[in-house]
Amino acid sequence: MQVENNSYVVAIDLGSGSVTAAAGSKDPDGRLNIIDIVSKPMTGMSCGEVINIEQVTGAVRTAVAELEEHLGIKVTEAYAGISGHDIKCADSSYFVYVSGEDHEICEEDVAKLHESMNSLQPPEGICILDRTPQKYVIDSREETMQPVGRFGQQLEATFNFTLANRGSLERLNKAFLRLGIGQRRLFTNAQASAAAVLTEDEKELGAAVIDIGAGCTDICIWQDNIMRYVGVLPVGSDAINRDIRSIAIPERFIEKLKTTHGYAVATQIPEEKRAQSIKIKGRTQRENKEISFYNLAQIIEARLLDIVENVMEEIKESGYADKLGSGLVLTGGGACLKDIDTLFRERTKYDVRISSTYPELVNDRSLPVADDMHLSSAIGLLLLGLQEGNVTATDRPLRKKEEEPQPAPQEPQTPRPAETPRPQAAPVAEPAAREPEPDPVIDRPAEKPEQRSADTHQGGNNGKGKRKPFSGIGRFFKDIFEVVDDDEI
Repeated sequence: MQVENNSYVVAIDLGSGSVTAAAGSKDPDGRLNIIDIVSKPMTGMSCGEVINIEQVTGAVRTAVAELEEHLGIKVTEAYAGISGHDIKCADSSYFVYVSGEDHEICEEDVAKLHESMNSLQPPEGICILDRTPQKYVIDSREETMQPVGRFGQQLEATFNFTLANRGSLERLNKAFLRLGIGQRRLFTNAQASAAAVLTEDEKELGAAVIDIGAGCTDICIWQDNIMRYVGVLPVGSDAINRDIRSIAIPERFIEKLKTTHGYAVATQIPEEKRAQSIKIKGRTQRENKEISFYNLAQIIEARLLDIVENVMEEIKESGYADKLGSGLVLTGGGACLKDIDTLFRERTKYDVRISSTYPELVNDRSLPVADDMHLSSAIGLLLLGLQEGNVTATDRPLRKKEEEPQPAPQEPQTPRPAETPRPQAAPVAEPAAREPEPDPVIDRPAEKPEQRSADTHQGGNNGKGKRKPFSGIGRFFKDIFEVVDDDEI
């Protein structure tokens, strides 16, 4: 599919363990077409906050450069996501008097109310990320979300403010400035994940999205088609990794060990595996490690119970604990653990489902890419960008070396009258024209759009063979497990 350079929506999602740069566009039917996604491992972030700007900018630069190379563009602007334990919500109310003589509420009255809310200044050291109207009240008695056309003398509104630490935003902005990329708009990762995974019915009936990332857990609550609450817990799946490491398991084995052999509920382990052990091969006999399926599950379950308890406290604090008709939706890389939905369901008593991007939000060619919970917030940023209706700025296509323009040939000059033309050599017979050999990069046959799957959009090969489909964070870990009778690693 050909996309004009000025039709891209570009998003950059900075997680605690990886950075994802993504580009998309809107299909004629209004759905998201995911053009390319590049994800790279990253350090320098802790619980969604920049703690080492050199490490962060280096990883982002690598991911964005690969995206630019794939698409032939120069990214100068992007939608970005932010997380961090200092992201909070606060409600505030204000009212205006209706201006019309007949007391009919008009657009100007609502605009005046919004302007008053926009003029509110946060406390020192705090920034307002978003202002979301929660309800309008007419004459202190009639509640509505559509006040225009109704009658009353006083119009009151309650807004929900999403707040963040100014220092965290300044460090993030500094990182983008170093990269020469402007922020089209900054969203919370919790809001982005909700945009990707929630259905319209869930937004109406009430649902809490729980995005379990590496360094933190983002929570976003929707009810009556309004975003009601955003919160961030300073604990994520990396805490499970640290617990496993505490029993002398080498760091390089932990992620694969957890996702391949781990269970979120110890009692859910199949009977035949409970007494079995997983052997981890070291470089020497002394470095070999061993852990039973049951002990591994107990470590994972203990930390997840801590996360569940904190999630429930956050939901209660939001005031919407009894308004979640659709329950909980789990996403993020930490939600890939076996039976994690069972654990949340038993402990919270809510309906629970695990979800990557909701399929109806993306076109058919993008479905294989969207079916990855590690990418929920990145794809959600693209969706929010499309909802904004503004594409991100990109420069003209980058030129490859073989495409660099050659100097224009100079026009032949007419010989001066005094000069005697030199005799020209007899023309040499040219060999029979041979058909040029196809170049593996330049002259390969163009793919038809209908034959090109979404998997060909992920990752680059730099001219070295066929591209591999992106497979989430697992792409960063080598296949270090050798499954044998004793589940030896």
